[in-house]
Amino acid sequence: MNFRRFFEIGKGIVPVVLSCPHGGYKKPKMIPNTENGIQIPDRNTYLIGKAIVQALEAKGQKIYYILDKVHRCKVDLNRPPYFSVAFNRSSKKAHELHQFYHKKIAKLTQESVAKFQRCLFIDFHGFTKPHKYYPDIIFGNIFGNTLTICNKPSDPDYKVCWGFTEIKRELSRHFSLDDGLGISDFNLPYSGGYITHQFYRKPQINAFQLEIAKYIRKDQQLTVKFVNSIVSGILKSIE
Repeated sequence: MNFRRFFEIGKGIVPVVLSCPHGGYKKPKMIPNTENGIQIPDRNTYLIGKAIVQALEAKGQKIYYILDKVHRCKVDLNRPPYFSVAFNRSSKKAHELHQFYHKKIAKLTQESVAKFQRCLFIDFHGFTKPHKYYPDIIFGNIFGNTLTICNKPSDPDYKVCWGFTEIKRELSRHFSLDDGLGISDFNLPYSGGYITHQFYRKPQINAFQLEIAKYIRKDQQLTVKFVNSIVSGILKSIE
């Protein structure tokens, strides 16, 4: 079965990989719904992911990317395959779809490392703020354990992590955020899902889960501000 039609995939010319696993909208009948877990997608993340890719292309920079088109009620790509919430256990196709996504992530990141000796991996998600004091954006990096590349690696105490720091700085100009580097009242549930855990202390790769509040994703002006900010951060990272 050709699973590629369920995803948008692109190769880059810079060492950045964008993953968007929860924004899908397609509900193929050959794949049964999951029996457990969350079945609501991260609204608009697929479209915002495309906007980020297109905005970077307009600046002459192509990143690697894989954007999921399959609805979360069919497959949850950010859950381990041995969990019942990942997909319906009766479906071989659902299992193969899950495997396809993760094999493609591995291939894209490995290609980036082979070409550029480094890779910045961004796993794009959404969440709903339970109250106004919650941050607008939460970074998940397993409390710094998926950030292995520093801008000054000769200094072990230097906390400026390549890619992560530039993006964080640009987003903080417009939104409140939690950088995920220490346990807080907000970030524990978003410290990093199954996808992010694949990059735990992995050399030559900086990886983080990026959680964006729903109110930003629903507002066109705020969405544009977010896209412009993350694009600016990516461009500064690869300069």
